[in-house]
Formats: sequence, C-alpha cells, structure tokens
Amino acid sequence: MVMQAIAQLQSQQKQLGDELARLQKQQADQFTENSTANQQQDANHAALQVRVVHLQASISKLQTAAARMNASRKITKEKLDKKIEKIAQAIKPAEPVDQAVNKEDEKDHYTAAYLALKSGRYDEAIEKFRDLLKTYPNGGYSDQAYYWLGESYLAQNNIERAIGNLEWLVSHYPDSTKHAAAMLRLGMAYQEQKRLDEARSILQRLIEKHADSPAAEQARKLLQSKPDAQAQ
Repeated sequence: MVMQAIAQLQSQQKQLGDELARLQKQQADQFTENSTANQQQDANHAALQVRVVHLQASISKLQTAAARMNASRKITKEKLDKKIEKIAQAIKPAEPVDQAVNKEDEKDHYTAAYLALKSGRYDEAIEKFRDLLKTYPNGGYSDQAYYWLGESYLAQNNIERAIGNLEWLVSHYPDSTKHAAAMLRLGMAYQEQKRLDEARSILQRLIEKHADSPAAEQARKLLQSKPDAQAQ
C-alpha cells in the first residue's frame, strides 16, 4: 500500500510537472505573440510616417509647380495684352483725309494712264492702270481702269488677260458707263478664241440689258454675221 501511494504521488508529481511546463510554454508563446504584434504595429507606424513624408514632399512640389504656372500665366497674359494692343493699333481707323485731294490724285493717275494708252504706250498704260487699281481699289475710276486694261491687252493680242479684265468689269460693275462696251468687247474676244457659245450668250445678254445702246446694235450685227456662232 505504501508503494502504491508512492507511485500515485510520483504520477501526480509528473502531471503537475507537465502542467507547469505547459503553462510555461503557453506564457512563452503569448509573450512571443505579443512581441510580434508589437513589432508589426511598430512597422505599420513607421510605414505611415514614411507615407506622410512622401505626401508632404508631393504637396510641396505641387505648390511650387502651381506658383510657377501662375507666374507663367501672368507673363503670358501680359504678352497677350501687348499683342492685342499692337493689333488694335494696327487696325485702328486711319485719320480722316481730305477726300477732295484723294479724288484729284486719282483723276491725275487715271488721266496719265489713259494718255499713255491713247499714245500707243500699252505697257506703260497697263502699268499705270494697274497701279491706279492698287492705289484706289474702290475709286471712282475703277470700272474705267478695268475696261481700258482690257483694251490695252487686246491691242497687244493678249486675249486671255483682256477677257479677265472685261469679265471682272461686267460682273462687278453692272451700272458702269462702260458696261455695254465691255460686254461687246468680251463677246468679240470670245469669238476670237472660238468660244462661240460664250460669245453668243454675252452678246444676247448685251442686247437684253442695253437694248438701245450702240453696243447692242453692233452685237445684233455680229450675231447676224456669225451664223456659226448661233449654230453651236
């Protein structure tokens, strides 16, 4: 019985030893877990601090870029304002001029060109009439200049140039005193180039628009004497 009691005590002692070892191991594991958790927490905190530092650096860069952009915009606006002012000055209406002086100068230009034409100096006449149109594009002698340019080119047998100027007069100056004459000369130029349909058309328009004019009478004769022009 004594031996049995001793065995039981030894068994209980072993059990208590095992339980103590288990408890010690459990405490050690808990300590390790707590240590790991603390380390992870510290690592997360450090990572957050790094992100905050990076964000602060990015914000600083953006603020610097914004400041530069604003400065650049200010400079661009100043340059744009200067350009606008320059353009405004360029398109600023000219100061009023003496219209009587301009008309007199234009008349002198026209007279010089016309005299050159009548003297047979066709190159000079063409140059002067073209200069007249360039200097006074909307002047009182523009329609006359186009007509006499047509006549000058016809005198040089430059039919294409003549047609171009006469067509412009006919299209853009319907109330010109040279309109009927220009239509007649244009019809004759078309006939010269064998453009018979166009010749017949312009001569018929001449007769309809300026029926009582000497040019219309000549147009009737041309149409009658050019049966091939009507047959096309």
